Amino acid sequence: MKNAESCRGLSAFNDLAENYGHHLPGSPADLFYWLLEQPQDVVLSLLAFGAAHSVNAVEKKFTDRKKGIEQANQLGRALRVNMPAWFETTGESYFKHVNRTTIELSLAEARGSEAELSVRAAAKKSEAVTIADRLVAGTGWIPSPLRIAPAEAEQELQAESIAEDEQFPQAAE
Repeated sequence: MKNAESCRGLSAFNDLAENYGHHLPGSPADLFYWLLEQPQDVVLSLLAFGAAHSVNAVEKKFTDRKKGIEQANQLGRALRVNMPAWFETTGESYFKHVNRTTIELSLAEARGSEAELSVRAAAKKSEAVTIADRLVAGTGWIPSPLRIAPAEAEQELQAESIAEDEQFPQAAE
């Protein structure tokens, strides 16, 4: 991540870590007894914070951990995570990092075919990024890798995974 300080989610996560750091006992040997003295909501919050470190929702093309993405989507739906509250699509955060075709397709999805044509008419990629930034601003549109998949889409992914597993069965140990 090139500009980590601009990531709202990472900032909130780091704030939680710092907050817990101020409340937890300094010695690991004292942690169990400290936990026994805490109200249930404090213990559950701390457990959720710890579990959050293990969530991996990296896109499938970058990893073969399909189950991790499915689990992250399940968590996102259960917790009712509103991704546009944590990520704003801008030229700097997204459009600068993708090719022109992806910018055009993104604008077509977010704002329609006229917006796509205005990006296509740009002479340089930097102009396309500026146009896309302006047209998407305030819409709440986020790119598909950041969206939490609806339950139906996840069932399709599971069916594909099962079909793949049947096609290429694991060798017996």
